[in-house]
Amino acid sequence: MKITRQTQRLFRLQQGFFYILLVTVIVLLAKLSIDTNRQFDWTANNRHTLSETSIQLLKEIDNTINIQVFISPNDQLRPATVELLSRYQAHTDKLDISYIDPAFSPDQVRALNIQQQGEMVVSLGEQQQHVFDLSEQSLTNALITVSRQQEQWLVFIEGHGERSLFEQSNFSLSTWAQQLQSQGFKLHAQNLVKTPEIPDNTAALVITSPTRDWLTGEVALIKDYLDQGGNLLWLTEPEQTDSLNALSESLGIDFVAGTVMDPNTAMLGIDDPRFVLISDYANHPVGVATASVSLLAEATALQQSGSESSRNWRYLNLLNSQPDAWVESSAITQENIPLQQFDKGADLHGPFSLGYVLTREQQAQSRNQRVAIIGDSDFVSNAYIGNAANLDLAMALVNWLAHDDKLIKIPVKTSVGTQLTLTKNQSLILGLGFLVVLPLTLLAIGLGIWWQRRRR
Repeated sequence: MKITRQTQRLFRLQQGFFYILLVTVIVLLAKLSIDTNRQFDWTANNRHTLSETSIQLLKEIDNTINIQVFISPNDQLRPATVELLSRYQAHTDKLDISYIDPAFSPDQVRALNIQQQGEMVVSLGEQQQHVFDLSEQSLTNALITVSRQQEQWLVFIEGHGERSLFEQSNFSLSTWAQQLQSQGFKLHAQNLVKTPEIPDNTAALVITSPTRDWLTGEVALIKDYLDQGGNLLWLTEPEQTDSLNALSESLGIDFVAGTVMDPNTAMLGIDDPRFVLISDYANHPVGVATASVSLLAEATALQQSGSESSRNWRYLNLLNSQPDAWVESSAITQENIPLQQFDKGADLHGPFSLGYVLTREQQAQSRNQRVAIIGDSDFVSNAYIGNAANLDLAMALVNWLAHDDKLIKIPVKTSVGTQLTLTKNQSLILGLGFLVVLPLTLLAIGLGIWWQRRRR
């Protein structure tokens, strides 16, 4: 091909167009990268992405929430802190975040009682919460707490051998109490004999398996509280005191005599059939929030009585036992537990209801009245609240009773296990492979190559 001056001009013109298009594409890509922020989390459990429940909460925030982060510019936690908060800011413009260097703001540090680097103070109006760790659960709980429209008081009845909110024993409820307080609930233990008046700002009243009889006047106080539209959580046991029969009658609930036994717990390695597996939940906010199996211990079965006083209540069977469960009518001792079997004619065969939720409309109030009755209180005790989904169930019940429907369950994100466990034989094979077989193989290959080259 003969190259002429015209060909050279066309070639230069083509090069000019190419560079103009190249620069244009680069500028457009730069503009697109600035205006577009897309992230992809490919970890096994999406631990670098906010959960759907946190995102939903952020979308429902109406008022601007202030977050003050007390951290030095060069602190090693600063990048992780900025990354966590940026995930929240990506879903709402209602977070006003400021980073404060503690070294240059001693007055604020003293005023807010800041204790460590990276501590966050989340505030809305007079509501204020401190966050000490970099976790979605802690930060979202703080946002939930300051977002509450009013204080939520839970009144726990005491004076009849009920479980303690503050003791650290296995029988007590201190772990549950800490979780409730972390989500902004205010707790109050009240003896009705000493203080025979239930506070007007009570979000829900809680009765936890009393072991001693109630006075008639105390039962009347609870019934008056319910007649006025109060909410109630009642956790019972097979040894329920008869002095509360008038209360159960007014609610239209009967307790089946005996202890529920469940042979299915043997699949979990539990030899005691008094533990009851709950995997069948009603289509209800509490059931939806309890995503996996919960475990009750020494529970009693419930059934509707159909009494005249219960006609205004709407009932929903919340918790159901397995179909092959039964109610043991005979006395149970530690010695005969392994021998327990269903006795046709003497025992009742399942499935049974182990929990009811009740609602009824209140003309004087804009929202309905709520009651939950659960046939076990052990599942919220320190000894068992960490088992399966017991904590999820306990928190969901209280949130529903307090009409705090925006309060949602935040899953704790954990890393998927990556530890490799080997048997002794497998370890020996790998050790010999790397220390003996692999070096000898490389040596043989080297000798073979040397021998071939020598023969040439």
